Amino acid sequence: MKIKVKVKHLIMTLVGIFLLVPLFTYMIIPRVEIYLAEKKLNAEKVEDKEEILELIDSTPLDTKKWELIRDYMIGDGLTTQFDVYIGPSFTQWGQEPQENYFTWEEKLPYIQAYAKEGPVDGYLVTTALLLASYYEREGELENAKNVLYDASSRFIPTQSYNKEELLLERIRIAKNHGELEEADQYIESLLDDMEKDNYQLRAALAQLKVEIILQQGDFQEAYTKVSQAISEYEEGFSNEQENWEEDEEGNSNHQEIIDYNMAYSQLLTLERYLNEAKENHGGNVVTVTGKVTRSDGTPVENVGVFLRDESNVNHSVMEDEPYQVLTDEEGKFEFRGVLPSSYQLFLGFYYDQIDGWTWPNDLNEWIDVTGKKDIHYDVTLHELIEIESPVNQKEIAEDVVHFKWEEVEDASYYNLSLGYEIEGGSVTSVFKTKITDNQLDVPIEEIYNHSSGIMFDQNNTVDPNSILAYTNPENRLFWNVSAYNDSGELMTQSNGYRLDDNTIGNLPFFYLKERELTKADRLLLEGKTEEALELYQTNYTTNPEDVHSLRMVVRLIGLNGDGSTEKRSELALPYMEDFALKSTSAESVFDVVQYYYELQKWEDFNEWFARYVDRNGELNDYVHSIYASALMKQGKFKDADEQFKEAMKKDPSHRFVGNWIANELYWNGISDKTREIAKENPERSYGENNPDWSSMVSQLIAESTEFSMYQQELNQVLEMYFNGEQAELAKWHQSTEMDAMSRLLEAIENVN
Repeated sequence: MKIKVKVKHLIMTLVGIFLLVPLFTYMIIPRVEIYLAEKKLNAEKVEDKEEILELIDSTPLDTKKWELIRDYMIGDGLTTQFDVYIGPSFTQWGQEPQENYFTWEEKLPYIQAYAKEGPVDGYLVTTALLLASYYEREGELENAKNVLYDASSRFIPTQSYNKEELLLERIRIAKNHGELEEADQYIESLLDDMEKDNYQLRAALAQLKVEIILQQGDFQEAYTKVSQAISEYEEGFSNEQENWEEDEEGNSNHQEIIDYNMAYSQLLTLERYLNEAKENHGGNVVTVTGKVTRSDGTPVENVGVFLRDESNVNHSVMEDEPYQVLTDEEGKFEFRGVLPSSYQLFLGFYYDQIDGWTWPNDLNEWIDVTGKKDIHYDVTLHELIEIESPVNQKEIAEDVVHFKWEEVEDASYYNLSLGYEIEGGSVTSVFKTKITDNQLDVPIEEIYNHSSGIMFDQNNTVDPNSILAYTNPENRLFWNVSAYNDSGELMTQSNGYRLDDNTIGNLPFFYLKERELTKADRLLLEGKTEEALELYQTNYTTNPEDVHSLRMVVRLIGLNGDGSTEKRSELALPYMEDFALKSTSAESVFDVVQYYYELQKWEDFNEWFARYVDRNGELNDYVHSIYASALMKQGKFKDADEQFKEAMKKDPSHRFVGNWIANELYWNGISDKTREIAKENPERSYGENNPDWSSMVSQLIAESTEFSMYQQELNQVLEMYFNGEQAELAKWHQSTEMDAMSRLLEAIENVN
């Protein structure tokens, strides 16, 4: 499902996979959280666990017994060690809790039996990994390593991949628990037994070996080993390709591009970081330590802790993460041999560890390792905020909604978010910010006006629920609240992990029944988009006070046009302006502001921006950055510089720093000041391949000494950018020999 929205910060909560998205304010969260909450709403219709156990114990057929154990105790396959992974950029769920959930105490003997006697197939791998993770959690490391080895011994030579997967996991467990000599012995044993041409396994073992060497603090040996391993992988790949035979039609199976398996990719990443550490940080590695506790001081043992570099934070936590440990009985963790880079911490929890608690973290929370000193980073879990109203699917027919929640000690303010369900998940966005009390009365029209984005299915068909959104009396809505301290740091929230009757509390669901569906609404829900739009337009023309029809016209118009944003905005503009003037929504005013910004109609932009400031007051980071960029494009470089400074303080992701660099280069010319701006404000937008502004500026400065009239040409192309002369810029890129300038301008053109 695609999301077409214009606003500004996105946090994604994902189910076991990575999904790359633009930075919007909307959150798509999996139905698993709704499923967990609905346990309280619906009578459970589950099979009795005793009946399942009796079936397993009494069946005379081994095949049936193993099938029951797979279905009710192993699941569809172990993809992750923990039930839930939490990090700044997303939450990842392992498996949805089964309705007839067996505790480890109940299922342990059956899992053990499957590992020893069950069918020798992929489920045996799953079972052994599942059992090893249990033993590891219980501190029984020898049992964890033994079950992996014993299960691997059951596979025949033609099942070498399964065998190797288990033996590699045994090495990881030893390495992650500091048993480096033992891990080294396992590596040597596997190297002795493997086929010589198995270059992929050799790469995986080399990756583990390099990680061990780094933990031992030998940077130079690690550097030599990773270079050697990459060469061996590439040679092995090349030899394999040469041995491919042509098929009957004379076509070769030879691949032109090397097979980027996970181990090879990790080796390339290690090589890059080792090179950077060698060039910029003297080849130093550091130790990162910390502690995971609850807010009452209780340490949390056996939490998975993953230190993930900036190139890996936007995909699922994998079993072969290079930096991963478990907290000890005091909640402490330690990573040795950490290379200089920027990292984020992810935590892996079992349900009983996180039930009723939350880890308040921020999308822009980074651990910057410079190689100069060791780093200590603690994590504190906080109890979830209890919500009071509206809850438990309350139907609200009044024109005001009363929100109320538990007061949080030392909280300076609260943010309130709203959401509604869609197929396969839900959409959530921040609704009210900087609330100083623990309750709030909201006119229902403000909720109706709240923007929700436009959803499309795979056939590019509009999802009508996303158009009606909060105005649909049949849509089940939900809400959550977050508490912040004086420094603007997230303290705790109501949205979290409530998994049993003791912690689930009130449910955040409610319905708005103040209005009824109109004929046009029903046409929309039936998928008759064009007919619905025509009727909404007729309704508004007949009755200019029909704000709902006006709202729907703004959301619908142009969706079935030529498909371009420009055409849609052009069609919608008269209605957008009417709606902005008639509603109380600041978002509706900013939609008009954004339209004139994109067209660079500065007189109209300034007029509507002033209206937005009057209505909304404080500028958020995105709006502030847009304002600074608009000043720059109007030639007000000094004012733009001041506004960029303020915007960067609000936005730790620094996603508009490219425009600030452009402003500085044009206003004050090429200088070290530009390099400082880039270095002190690294872009960390949510997504991969963020521009390395510091490197590009350094390359620009170096290139400027090779050409005469360099600054003059830079100013000319920056003016093209400021004036929106895209065709002229494209011609310049094709003709210029100034590669560093071209790379920088291309990155600047992609800002926002």
